[in-house]
Amino acid sequence: MTRTAIIPPALRAVHDQWHFAPAVRAGNLVFCSGIIGTSPDGNPPDHGLAGAQATTADRDAPLTALMAVRDPAAQFATAFQALATILGAAGTDLAHVVELTTYHVDMARHMETFMQVRARFLAPPYPAWTAVEVAGLIVPGGLVELRAVAQMPQLERDMGP
Repeated sequence: MTRTAIIPPALRAVHDQWHFAPAVRAGNLVFCSGIIGTSPDGNPPDHGLAGAQATTADRDAPLTALMAVRDPAAQFATAFQALATILGAAGTDLAHVVELTTYHVDMARHMETFMQVRARFLAPPYPAWTAVEVAGLIVPGGLVELRAVAQMPQLERDMGP
């Protein structure tokens, strides 16, 4: 099976400097690396990948130089926006996510807010979902990391009658 790295332009330096693909397409599935809602300054960014893009502008910046969006709801929304951008670069979208794994810091405190934000981005049929509580994430202040598997949309011509 052929594997293709999915690297949105805003994450080219992430791939080149830190040596991992934001996503990999294998067959008709897209496997997304974990993504956290980051920004250059802790405020909600203009787009979901602004934090990683700003941090990697400095070629010597460590992965831990990323900064999480401070407001929990905005951080969760930024993470979903970033995931949507990565999926878009692969040719799919959030509607085609078949499995979602979320890693939470202080899950009990933030789960209600996370669920409200999640409902803005995911609709039926809902993906399989596993939520895991962790002690911490690589990005200081990160409260959730999203990891997803999505299916490529079937082209109408391939679907037949």
